[in-house]
Amino acid sequence: MWLVVIGAAVLAAPALYVGCMFAWLVIADPFGGRPHPTDEAMLTQFRDKREIFEQLVRMIEEDPGLQRLAPDFMRPEDPISAGVTADRMAAYRRLCAKADVAHGFSHYGEAIEFIVHTRGLSISGSAKGFVYAPRPDPDATIVAGDLDAAAASLEVKDALLQRRIDGNWWLELDMR
Repeated sequence: MWLVVIGAAVLAAPALYVGCMFAWLVIADPFGGRPHPTDEAMLTQFRDKREIFEQLVRMIEEDPGLQRLAPDFMRPEDPISAGVTADRMAAYRRLCAKADVAHGFSHYGEAIEFIVHTRGLSISGSAKGFVYAPRPDPDATIVAGDLDAAAASLEVKDALLQRRIDGNWWLELDMR
């Protein structure tokens, strides 16, 4: 009798495992993660940390060879080829942490993008952050109100939304 029970349990284990994994993927959404901060939370962050953002912009403009900086990588990979010292890299990372910019920044062309929050996978996720640029991205849809509400109303989810904050500052939701 016990042999039959143990045999049934062994046979059922893979199915139970697959069922639990499926439930976890559906319920926990490990590739989605936490929802993006609300526009209001992001705007509060910007107001509270604006001085730090302005300081970062000045520094980035002084280092045009630095294209991307995240907590664990940079482009170009060699800071010397970007003309940036190790101390300068550490200063960038400290300031990004003080400004609550979790994923660093990118600087291509005129725009500087501060990546505050990401969700999902790089191939199908989204990011929310701040952009310093003289004009909106040419691919962006300009939104007057809440970016999240605008995103929810879109039929196509492959979009870049921007909302002017002040001057050259934009709030951005990138779902491309």
